[in-house]
Amino acid sequence: MSLANPLPPSSPAPFLNIRISSADHQDHVMHSPFSRGLSSSSSSSPRVSISPAPLAPHNRSTVFGDLFSPRSKLYSTAHIPALTKALSSPRSLSSFGFDARKAAKENRENACGSQKSGSSNRAERKRPARLAIPESARLASLGKAKQFVLPEQGSDTYQHEVELFAVAAKRGRKERMEDSYTAATNFHGNPKQAFFGVFDGHGGKHAAEFAAANLSRHVSAALQHQKDAKTCTEDALLNAYRNTDAEFLNQRLSSGACAVSVLLNEGEMVVANTGDCKVVLCRGGKAESLSTLHRASNEVERQRIEDLGGFVDCYNGTWRLQGTLAVTRGFGDAHLKSWVSAEPATMRKEITSDCEFLILASDGLWDQMSDQEVVDCARSILMEADKDNILRPISKNIPSATQLSYVNNKEVTLQGSPSKTNACNELIRIACHRGNRDDITVMIVPLKTFAIPEC
Repeated sequence: MSLANPLPPSSPAPFLNIRISSADHQDHVMHSPFSRGLSSSSSSSPRVSISPAPLAPHNRSTVFGDLFSPRSKLYSTAHIPALTKALSSPRSLSSFGFDARKAAKENRENACGSQKSGSSNRAERKRPARLAIPESARLASLGKAKQFVLPEQGSDTYQHEVELFAVAAKRGRKERMEDSYTAATNFHGNPKQAFFGVFDGHGGKHAAEFAAANLSRHVSAALQHQKDAKTCTEDALLNAYRNTDAEFLNQRLSSGACAVSVLLNEGEMVVANTGDCKVVLCRGGKAESLSTLHRASNEVERQRIEDLGGFVDCYNGTWRLQGTLAVTRGFGDAHLKSWVSAEPATMRKEITSDCEFLILASDGLWDQMSDQEVVDCARSILMEADKDNILRPISKNIPSATQLSYVNNKEVTLQGSPSKTNACNELIRIACHRGNRDDITVMIVPLKTFAIPEC
């Protein structure tokens, strides 16, 4: 063993003073030439100076911990690098009857045991798993209305069909589905009244789920305060959208959501939408768009934002509000609320005998297919089912609340055939085949039940 600064031959051998408290609680002072435990030649002895400096009792973690603990406590250390090399020799401290390797092994075994014991104790003290209560379980009752809300499940796809509507959805490349929907039939106990909505979330799922769970409640409350519900339904929808947005902002949750909804009320429909969700009417085989797209590329919306002090820029071919958001209206988006309005565009339309069905969908569908393509595809599937006389009730004894069909568990208890679901799924398949990577939700609502009867 050679050291950088050996002592000259004429120099006296240095001494090492170490105080050890042994198991019998007696203090022992080892006073001996340092060279005795290293080699017979004093020229190989290192220049080491150690001054006893007792440490605090709680601070026992030193370089010598593996050598002395648990049999003794080391109270004095100095010049650690040189002394570490010295004590690594098998002959170190052997002359004092101390087996350093045995002590180190005991220390490591004890340390291992304490770690295992600590981890098991932590496992025993672990808090129980959080109980997740589905959002739908907390919905307020809508009188005699039957409300259907997107189930909270981690599946990539789902579908649901009853006599009055069908819906299907597919998760895109996001980790979790951010689309949602709501459907309230027999609204206010009236079989000629219903409310449907599709919600496309962004930046998280909270806004879409909140709107799906609460918008119909606000619509119901707004209609009850109207003296003439038939002429004031547009105002009722406006107030419902504003109140839902204000309520969500009070939750202090992130994310936002576009929305499209339809209130069917005694022979007429009132459509409302924010963002780029859309509803299209099939009238006699022709597609009629009933929505206004609120995107940053819309000149009217761009002017509105600039008048409010905001700006719209083009990033990678897409116009964006404040350089971030492609839509300009919707629920949530608290950090952009100075420019993102929750006030929807509305339209009132009479439901005549040639009104066949409505298609409500998120932008994942409309970005890949034209309105007429969507109508043609859905209509061909529905008409084929009519020709085969498939659209008939299976049983009048099946309650509508159990007429559900989910892809995951293959549970099928439908009233009528799954033709509407097939149409929804086919539209999703085509959109994904054309390159859609976003979440996509498609809802089909036949209008025969809500049409004005012919004289």
